[in-house]
Amino acid sequence: MKPALPPLDWRLARPSDVPALTRIYNESVRGGGHSPALVDASEAGVDQVLKESRANRWPLWVLAHGDEIVGWAYLRRIAWGGGACGTVGDLWLYVAQAWHGTGVAMQMARRVHPQILIHGFDTLTCWILGGNRRSLSLVRGCRMQRWAVLPDVVRYGDDRNDLEIWGVRADDPAWQAYMTRLDRRYKRLEARAAARTEAPSAGPTGIPTPNSPAFLTQPLPAASELVG
Repeated sequence: MKPALPPLDWRLARPSDVPALTRIYNESVRGGGHSPALVDASEAGVDQVLKESRANRWPLWVLAHGDEIVGWAYLRRIAWGGGACGTVGDLWLYVAQAWHGTGVAMQMARRVHPQILIHGFDTLTCWILGGNRRSLSLVRGCRMQRWAVLPDVVRYGDDRNDLEIWGVRADDPAWQAYMTRLDRRYKRLEARAAARTEAPSAGPTGIPTPNSPAFLTQPLPAASELVG
């Protein structure tokens, strides 16, 4: 049974967040099969990504629990095609390893959704390694479609992975309606989970006990972590 997520703050990234962004990114590299990078990123490199986001007005957000960054998301133009693909977005999502399986990735995806059209992207893509099950589960849950597969193009020594390109027309009214319904459903489930957590049950003496089942919640639908 999953505990309810604590209150989380969604905001644009700041320069002071760079060490945490770098750490979370590098966790995905070391895990293998989640990110196409072969080496750890440097703080200078991640700082350059933040500067790129600001220069181009491509939003880079963080999800934080107090002072702890638990995940980050970057919505930018795809690297291929230059201005000819100026309205095709590429979404990066990274979740801190300690928060995998908590629903953080789905929460970030839901928060990104209403921002896609606002930032001038009518198409959304996610480039995912074929072995990244969490990522694939998430894009399926968001009703994205697998548009292409580049077989065995990503190599880690003797290990090979497909590169899958998933996408959706962000200006499709049917997709927009689905994502709005999905967000409402999750908000109801999250509110129910929070209510269960806050309502203590009585122990043998009639006094609420912190370890009672009322402090736990029923698991939410699977919310996979998209980490590269």
